[in-house]
Amino acid sequence: MNKVEITFQDILWTLKKYILWIVAVSLVSMIAAWAYSTYFVTPIYSTSISVCVFANDRSTASSVTTGELTADASIANTYQVLITSQPVMNAVSEDLDGKVSPESLRSMITASVQKNTQIINVTIRGTRPQLIADIGNSLAEVGPTVLNALAHGGEMVSVDHAKTPSMPSSPNITSNTTVGLVLGLLLSCSVVILIALLDTTIWREEDLERAFNIPILGSVPPMSAAAIAAARRKRRR
Repeated sequence: MNKVEITFQDILWTLKKYILWIVAVSLVSMIAAWAYSTYFVTPIYSTSISVCVFANDRSTASSVTTGELTADASIANTYQVLITSQPVMNAVSEDLDGKVSPESLRSMITASVQKNTQIINVTIRGTRPQLIADIGNSLAEVGPTVLNALAHGGEMVSVDHAKTPSMPSSPNITSNTTVGLVLGLLLSCSVVILIALLDTTIWREEDLERAFNIPILGSVPPMSAAAIAAARRKRRR
């Protein structure tokens, strides 16, 4: 006979019944996520530089006008695109004695304009910490010269230089391990709840009442093996 409905108590009882299995699956999932992040994912390091861009046609006044700020913002957006252009990448690759090809450099470099400023943040990512620091510093040195020649009407100056990263930026082992634990917990609990939903076994008096919609008049108490053996000995006397 199928149960009429599943109660929250049934779910809690089933979760308690399989608690060791849930804990085991969660731990295995956590360990698997940690092992994968530690031994199978290549660490990626990142460093960054900042450059400042402004228009050449400044007025002689000490204060900066709104029109000049607008021109600076327009120039900054142009320089953001030009930073990864072929002439700049060729100059950086040549400055590094060809250690990295221009095509590889382009895939390693991203640039973004800091909101409402003339500052462009350039991020370099790669698997070799010292190399990406060299790339950032080379870009800070040769980039302004090449870009100022490309974009007439603007000028770019380096604000800071790249530092050699000591720790990888990805993968985030702590975050991945936590995600593995949570996924294992959710998966195991989902399976256990599904078992509870599909279970048609009558376990308690309440199950009979819900299944047949009739009251229970009486029940036989459970007997342990020792009690059954004692009752048999009494009958033999």
